[in-house]
Amino acid sequence: MKLIAGTELVRRLRATPPLIEHLRDPETQIQMNGVDFTLREISVFRGEPGAIDFDNTERRTPETEPLPPDEQGWWKLAPGAYWVVYNEIVNIPRDAFALARTRSSLLRSGASVKTALWDSGYSGRSGSLLVVENPAGLRLRKDARIIQLIFFGLDEPAEKTYAGLYQDENK
Repeated sequence: MKLIAGTELVRRLRATPPLIEHLRDPETQIQMNGVDFTLREISVFRGEPGAIDFDNTERRTPETEPLPPDEQGWWKLAPGAYWVVYNEIVNIPRDAFALARTRSSLLRSGASVKTALWDSGYSGRSGSLLVVENPAGLRLRKDARIIQLIFFGLDEPAEKTYAGLYQDENK
């Protein structure tokens, strides 16, 4: 396993299908070791609990309701948990997977993004959990760069790829 970075990352971004679609500004978003993902929408949880079981037969994710930004494209968020969706669509090939990290500016503002693993074979416009812990809240503007996705190449292509409920989500 090895980090996909530099010229190899750029090559994969230009492949068919591209590793990532809908980059807002590739020159700004492509970093030396990963790619910044940008904020498309923010939703609030509607108050019901989620339900997670072993085999997903009783899995229920809570409903969310989109929050509209103000006229200038800003969201003013109180402390709490929010569901965020990215502008970018990812296409993970069989020989790779990805992890995301919260950008340091967001952490320094008292907020973090909680993410799961992007599995080999996954394709979609992903979402993650934004947690605002700053007692004064947080202001985020549409298209803000909030995470950096980091790709890793596998020594061999995965024998089994992602085939879950979230395949092709939000495309």
